[in-house]
Amino acid sequence: MKEGKTLDLTTGTIWKVLLAFVLPILAGTLIQQLYTVVDAIVVGKFAGKAGLAAIDSVYTLFKFPLNFMSGLSAGATIVVSRQFGAGDEKRLSDSITSAFTIAISLGLLFSLIGALAAPGLIGLMSVPDEIRGQTLVYVRIYFGGLWTMTLYNMIAGILRAFGNSKSPLRILIVCCVINIAGDLLLVGAFHMGVAGAAIATVLSQLVSVILALRALKKTHSAANHSGHHINKRGIISMLSIGLPLALQSILFPVANSIIQAAINKMGTDIIAAWAVCGKLDMLIWFVADTMAPALSTYTAQNIGAGKKERVVKGNLTGLCFSVGTVAFISILLFLFPGPLGNLFITAQDTAVLSPMIVHFMRIMAPFYVFYAVAEAFSGACCGMGDTVRPMIVTLLCTCGLRVLAIFLILPHFGTMDCIVWIYVASWIATGLAFIFMFMKKAKQL
Repeated sequence: MKEGKTLDLTTGTIWKVLLAFVLPILAGTLIQQLYTVVDAIVVGKFAGKAGLAAIDSVYTLFKFPLNFMSGLSAGATIVVSRQFGAGDEKRLSDSITSAFTIAISLGLLFSLIGALAAPGLIGLMSVPDEIRGQTLVYVRIYFGGLWTMTLYNMIAGILRAFGNSKSPLRILIVCCVINIAGDLLLVGAFHMGVAGAAIATVLSQLVSVILALRALKKTHSAANHSGHHINKRGIISMLSIGLPLALQSILFPVANSIIQAAINKMGTDIIAAWAVCGKLDMLIWFVADTMAPALSTYTAQNIGAGKKERVVKGNLTGLCFSVGTVAFISILLFLFPGPLGNLFITAQDTAVLSPMIVHFMRIMAPFYVFYAVAEAFSGACCGMGDTVRPMIVTLLCTCGLRVLAIFLILPHFGTMDCIVWIYVASWIATGLAFIFMFMKKAKQL
């Protein structure tokens, strides 16, 4: 029974239904990540470059549990999408219960481990002594509330499996307002620094969980069945699909943490400049990373409904959306990195940081499209049920290449330019690899 606020991606004009599904996800992703941007702007303006560096020096640490749980959530989304497309109400209901069990159990575990291990983690990241105290406070508070973020991502994934991408958007708009208000109050008015930014983020995420639970109950009857029970086969199915995605997801922060540790040794100025670059190109990641789960859901629904002829057409359409948008944003980042970067830094820091921001962004901007290609086709292959090969490609072409380059190439140059080019090379290699993978799998449908 396809009801409520669901969207059937197996019927209708492909580009219309795909766009109707993707745009709310993209807007929601932008708003969700706006939490990070707001933290950076408010902390940068009120706490200076030391506060900004304290947040960004450990940003990749949070990516480990969050990306791992996002991978498991993506696996649950694929399973639920297929069952929704096939109209299997009983298995659909049990899968929702199983997904909640996974999210709550692992979310609480990650929060506890992260909060307790915070001092050791900061040491591993080579955080400079001058910002170590602020960083420790931020890490402990953020990890303490991490379970709210993992639970929300799981619920949002289930909503998207039903084709409901509008409810998460509405929820995130509300929570973004709460986060901004919290930042301005705790950091700006009460001068709580990075601790205030962390508290505001956690509280806003807690609200998002409450609202998402209400939305799920209204979306589909399967979320309200009294006969829910944890299905062992359902959990195994989710884990078999989700674990490779989870491992793939944490490979990025593994490699990026190694790189960030190398950057941290170059001093606070370079850390802060690189942090601003990360905020400027965030739009790139929003678009590309949104298309991957959207195409996974689209592909899984159509395969579940037995409409394989729509799969290739839909994925090529999604690729065009993603690459076109990323190319447009890349042009803006190439032309205006200075004025955009100055939004994140104080006037006294502009003379030092702005030239570095402009230089780094103009190296990277022409190559972001390769990342967009890789994410789109990765999502397509995962929606077809193959999550192992995308993990292997990501391991070799992205993470493996970056780590090897850091240990084998960076010592010969020792510059930030070398690190930037390492990122570029990994995008190109991964994008080309996923083109060949998708072409091969498309022929097998």
